[in-house]
Amino acid sequence: MGDVVSGLSNVDYQQGSPLLTVDAGSHELIVRGLLANDATDDVITRNAINLAPDMQYDVFAVNNVRDIEPVILSRSNEVPDDQSIRIDVLHGHPEVGGVDIHVTTDPSISTDTIAVSDLTFKEDDVNLPVTLPAGDYRIRITLAGKSTDADVVYDSGNIALDGGSDLMVTAVPNVSGGAVSPVNLLVADGSTVNVLRNTGENSTVRVGHAVADLGDVDVRASGNVVPGLDSISYETIKSLDLAPTTYDLTVTPSGATTPEAIKAPGTTFLAGSETTIFAVGQFTAQSIEPIVIEDDLRSIASYAKLRVVHANPIAGTVDIHAAPTGIGFSADTAVLKNVNFKDSAVLNVNEGNYDFAVAEAGTTNVLLTTTDVALAGGNVATAFATENSIALNVDK
Repeated sequence: MGDVVSGLSNVDYQQGSPLLTVDAGSHELIVRGLLANDATDDVITRNAINLAPDMQYDVFAVNNVRDIEPVILSRSNEVPDDQSIRIDVLHGHPEVGGVDIHVTTDPSISTDTIAVSDLTFKEDDVNLPVTLPAGDYRIRITLAGKSTDADVVYDSGNIALDGGSDLMVTAVPNVSGGAVSPVNLLVADGSTVNVLRNTGENSTVRVGHAVADLGDVDVRASGNVVPGLDSISYETIKSLDLAPTTYDLTVTPSGATTPEAIKAPGTTFLAGSETTIFAVGQFTAQSIEPIVIEDDLRSIASYAKLRVVHANPIAGTVDIHAAPTGIGFSADTAVLKNVNFKDSAVLNVNEGNYDFAVAEAGTTNVLLTTTDVALAGGNVATAFATENSIALNVDK
């Protein structure tokens, strides 16, 4: 069992390394999945991978978890001159058929703008990489054989590709918030890996109501009710995809413009982002405020993700307990300790049925419970402690 490669520990989806220098010769490749409760599983193992001198290799883990596999692309270790760019492309979406890649400066696409045609999943196309003059380009993707602007399923917008750039571009499933295109592009330049999104992407915004003495509420943007974020009841969460821009937001009782329980002018949501906003505090005490969480709602097949939020304004510091259903709570079942009001955290939980409790910090004096909560691999859920209960929202 070899050592973890420097810079390649805890690698999340859509992340990668810079180019690494390794000795030529035979190597073993292991990709180790990180599971709940610090468990691991070697999901990819390949022995005797021969790496030749003076070559560049790009190694990818692709496909869904049940079918995960490596793809290794090789090309000469040459750097383009300062007037040129070199682009290699990998089709990394297992559920999308062959595609045409259009790399052009033209405002519209046609059969003449195809740089790579009918590229299929995992394919190492003989025409790749391609070398082009440096300059401004738009990368657009269509299903193979489709060559009109209406057929475009991904559009990078205009991007400047500087001379000497040597790029590895990978189309991967788009699981970001507000997804419109089926893919994101991962662009590796040898030093960093960046996510290049389709120009038409949205953002996902979720609003949770945790104010016990306030009835249903509406979210307003510039004074107007946001359809889909209206009539939000206590202990519920509503979700909506919004255009990525800046909003002047307020929260008011449903059907009324005043009082404004929360004012949040200049709130910006970025393309692909997932933001959860909880209204917490007490209406009569005029202490309502937002908890704003930059969220990650991507499903993980091997375990459930549970976000826990302390939204109870009358409870002090607490411990969060989780135990298999019927086992009971003890000092050993505390999974989050010394949690303050407005704190949140994400727990990775194995599939099963669980009892959850909020207890005074350092004790088993239980304040709130919820029992027999079923969580399965791939679930994404939110549990938020209010004055009255532990409210649960299963997002996925």
